[in-house]
Amino acid sequence: MAEEFILKAEERKKIGKEEALRLRDDKMLPAIVYGSGVENPVPITVSYSDFEKLFSKVGKHHIISLELGGKKLKVIVKDYKFHPITRRFQHIDLLAVAEGKSFITEVPVNYTGTPIGVKEGGSMLIFTKKLKIRTTPKDLPNSIEIDISDMKQKQYMIVREILGKFNFKVLTNEGNVLIEIKA
Repeated sequence: MAEEFILKAEERKKIGKEEALRLRDDKMLPAIVYGSGVENPVPITVSYSDFEKLFSKVGKHHIISLELGGKKLKVIVKDYKFHPITRRFQHIDLLAVAEGKSFITEVPVNYTGTPIGVKEGGSMLIFTKKLKIRTTPKDLPNSIEIDISDMKQKQYMIVREILGKFNFKVLTNEGNVLIEIKA
């Protein structure tokens, strides 16, 4: 069974720039949750330190159990904003997902194996580090594993070559180059 990641939240009664600044001063992070099972977008707050610890573990591509007003929602981090100077979180968007219903997200790509072309002295250029996919919560992968050990010098791999190999639909343009082995 996969580890459950829990984030506690409270509904915000006040919204606006001044309220957001006050929340950040109180070590809280303004957020919004929307999606499956949420009628209208709900402004919420979460503990800044709790979210920061959780985000460092799960990033944008894991299911999080959001505890809000006695209810548990399954969410993913859909978007976030950083302060341009301090690089601290300013706001997060959480997308509620329902079992069996598909949603769109980005997942990191892990290239496994050492290409034959690299062993022969070539160099490897990685062009794509994440793929946009449509999936259900049950089929959401932690990462997408792609074996590149058979690649020779002067070869490249495009998205089209990996389509149909997974339990989810890849939405990234099928002509995008994933990786290239240079001579």
